[in-house]
Amino acid sequence: MDESIPWDQKCKSSKELFKIKKSVDMIFDGVERCKQTIAKRTYFGNIDPFIQNTIEGNFGPQISKLNADLEQFHLCLKEEMVADLRYFNSLKNEVDTLKSQLETQKTQFLNEIDRLSREYYYADHMNAILGVYTDLDEFTNLQCDYVETWEKCEHLEKELSKIKSG
Repeated sequence: MDESIPWDQKCKSSKELFKIKKSVDMIFDGVERCKQTIAKRTYFGNIDPFIQNTIEGNFGPQISKLNADLEQFHLCLKEEMVADLRYFNSLKNEVDTLKSQLETQKTQFLNEIDRLSREYYYADHMNAILGVYTDLDEFTNLQCDYVETWEKCEHLEKELSKIKSG
């Protein structure tokens, strides 16, 4: 049962890393249970040196391999965390950029609204002034018509007086 990670293989995902760690933990638990079952404890709570040496001799290579695999697991996990952190920072920078662009667009929009409202006020004001001028033009036209009619009346009056006198 050789489930070690080849040194030239890169860790692909956190799921893979989790599986490796779970396998390593399960093997360590098995070794500890074997130690407890096989080992006779002395009255000081220590394992008999012969049994200790036997366990280390039988399981030493596997434990070393597990330690190496665990170290590889830690390195892969660290690389993945660094990559995730870089990705998170790039997302943060992108959000900051979009936020800045949105603020710029908001400012431009408010400036455009301000310009349009001034333009509308100016146009409304000019319409009011032009309306006054239109009213004045109508009044002036009426005055001109009145003067024309007055002059015609005077002219007719003079002609009527000529006809009566002559």
